[in-house]
Amino acid sequence: MKTLLSLRMALALILFGLTASVGFSRTPNVPVGTSGPLTAIRVKTLFGWAFQVRNDADTPYTALYAVNGAPGRKVVPAHHTVRAGYAFGREIPSFNFAPK
Repeated sequence: MKTLLSLRMALALILFGLTASVGFSRTPNVPVGTSGPLTAIRVKTLFGWAFQVRNDADTPYTALYAVNGAPGRKVVPAHHTVRAGYAFGREIPSFNFAPK
């Protein structure tokens, strides 16, 4: 009886060890563009991709951008990150800052 319990415990620990590295890992934030002090970051979400714009300056900036050709505008406070957009699908969408 003790050997059966110890084998089950060993199997459970092995399975947890193999899946923990995958289950607890997060996808890295991938920078997709910069415009002055603004940095756009692509983040993998459940059903697609989310884009965030981070402001590293001491003053608020207005971000003009396009996600898959759809224009958008957000005011990004100083030293904050705002969610710029979301795109459904498996394929990686395009993100572009407006030219100056």
